[in-house]
Amino acid sequence: MPTIQELIDELETEINNGGFDQFFFNTAGDYTEETIQALLNIGATHTADIVKNAAAKFPGGMPPKNRDSRQELLEKVSPDSDAFEKFDEEFLAYEDDLATLVSGYEG
Repeated sequence: MPTIQELIDELETEINNGGFDQFFFNTAGDYTEETIQALLNIGATHTADIVKNAAAKFPGGMPPKNRDSRQELLEKVSPDSDAFEKFDEEFLAYEDDLATLVSGYEG
């Protein structure tokens, strides 16, 4: 299980490089629920809501942990790789200062 720092670093890296489509496509998406919890733990509630809302596009409200299953569903959820653009923009506005919140977390 990745640490809070690792989960948030992966989230930022994936979204900055290719948005939520890339996050869900790659192994970082295996830990969507854990990433949401990590964001809540550090007090990044706005960002946690963005990730929850993006995840809610999947049937059942959360992408599968299994990467192959998730990638298969992702093709249906975002066939043109544009289903998450709104969430990408919201995330990239950085309303939560993730670096400061992570460094100040003492969990």
